[in-house]
Amino acid sequence: MQTFSGLIAAPGIGIGAVAVYRPDQVVPPQPTTKAGIDPQTEWRRFLDAQAEVDAELEQLCANPNSLVAEIFAAHRVMLHDQTLLDAVHANIYDHGENAAAATFDAIADLSKLFTSFDDEYFAGRASDIGDLGRRLLVRLGAQFSRLELASLPEGTVLIAEDLNPSELTRLSPERVAGIALAKSTPTAHSAILARSLGIPLACALGHEILYINAGGLAVIDGFRGQLHIGLDEGQMQGFERRRQQYLTSQAAAIDHARAPAVTRDGVTIPVRANANNPKEVAHSAVVGADGVGLLRSEYMFRSRAAPPTREEQMQTYAGFLAQVSSQLTVRALDAGGDKPVHYLTHQVEDNPFLGLRGIRLLIEEPDILLTQYRALQMAAAAASSHVEARFMLPMISTVEEVVTVQRLLSQLPTDLPPLRLGIMIEVPSAALIAQTLAPLVDFFSIGTNDLSQYVLASDRTNSTVARMADPLHPAVLRLIQMTCDAARTYNKPVSLCGEIAGDPIAVPLLLGLGVTELSAPLPAVPLIKETIRTLDLDDCRRLARQALACPSGERVRDLLAQP
Repeated sequence: MQTFSGLIAAPGIGIGAVAVYRPDQVVPPQPTTKAGIDPQTEWRRFLDAQAEVDAELEQLCANPNSLVAEIFAAHRVMLHDQTLLDAVHANIYDHGENAAAATFDAIADLSKLFTSFDDEYFAGRASDIGDLGRRLLVRLGAQFSRLELASLPEGTVLIAEDLNPSELTRLSPERVAGIALAKSTPTAHSAILARSLGIPLACALGHEILYINAGGLAVIDGFRGQLHIGLDEGQMQGFERRRQQYLTSQAAAIDHARAPAVTRDGVTIPVRANANNPKEVAHSAVVGADGVGLLRSEYMFRSRAAPPTREEQMQTYAGFLAQVSSQLTVRALDAGGDKPVHYLTHQVEDNPFLGLRGIRLLIEEPDILLTQYRALQMAAAAASSHVEARFMLPMISTVEEVVTVQRLLSQLPTDLPPLRLGIMIEVPSAALIAQTLAPLVDFFSIGTNDLSQYVLASDRTNSTVARMADPLHPAVLRLIQMTCDAARTYNKPVSLCGEIAGDPIAVPLLLGLGVTELSAPLPAVPLIKETIRTLDLDDCRRLARQALACPSGERVRDLLAQP
């Protein structure tokens, strides 16, 4: 058996025959000389193409799958973005390009810009921009030959360099057993759509997979981010058993999704949802989540000329509090460095992952912090429901940062009850001083995505080393345990909101280390709750002790895979 390891993007086991997808590139018509074009005519051609694409995207926005609709709504926003329009206009009027060449160059420049940011979010959006560009270029006369993905045979394991949203929506979940991508990231729209369609997906597997022979049997392990080929009969049977067990568990989990997750020894473990936008907040109750344990509020601050006002934010939070059950945890704006917000201008950084980001940026921009806190505070005070609102600070690394924030918050009026204030444990120093931090805050939330990359010095957006940023590495587990020990000392809840919280295999270990709440990706919530109902916490603690004694993340995974 040959194994290609990458990143976990969508859960499940996919078994089938390999098909390798190599889409043809869009080639624009040959550019003409400046003297050979009429700029007004070419600009009108672009605007006509823009209108046609807009009409097509409007139809796609009516898709009953809310995630698909949301993605193409975002494409419509990109289509009308002034940056794109200005670039095309300049290429036509200043550089003498025809409409197709001007569009091709503008899209290429924007894609390079987004790819240059060392951030999963922007890397995923580069694919969206390319998808939008292809739609425009086809209407401007570019030659584009497209394979018909909808006609793939049943039981296909699809291998590709990457897939854009348009290509994903042409796939049939009944025909595609799994997807393996050479590139991409777990937060790209390809991964989001695959999760919503229930198609197992592993990404960042490397370009070697593009040369695998078509027709042979392969397995996608979406729980480990792996592609396997050349399996013998016994290995195939083992993966088929895992696939059937997962499908059976998933069906049972959906039936009981709204019931609380109570361990066999009678301990209730809240399972909340991670949400990136309003639709995911609204969907949290549908999947049985006990509220939202991580609202990534960055979506409200991006693609704007100025930050949202207090009134805008207050109305948004009020709507969320009316939709969720039990709890809403809003993470303060986590931007800066590798996730720029363009109206907050700071110097360009050579190493943005270690730069002015998270709480560091908020302390530099206190109005952003205070406005966001006050908006949530006012929404919570006005809410008619009994949902608890919590406010969470990102990327805390020192005690001084928490004290500074508390001093800033003390400047606000005291006419309303204070929000419960928590911190993200995603920088190793925060875990190491958790005993000092615990009495200062109301709760901890462990962000294993960032914690893993900082502990193991591995950029999780770099497909070459991202697999080293393993949240199950014993070094990461020790920091989780230290954080949980500190929280227990001061009787503070500790949540875990990294992607690993959505992995049923990891749940017993996380609870054994002392995690008291989980916040998982939306599709994973029912199965995580069902998994918890099968556990005894004493057994989980024994498992945690064994895992901490393992020499590597791989050995930990082998331990967790044992029946």
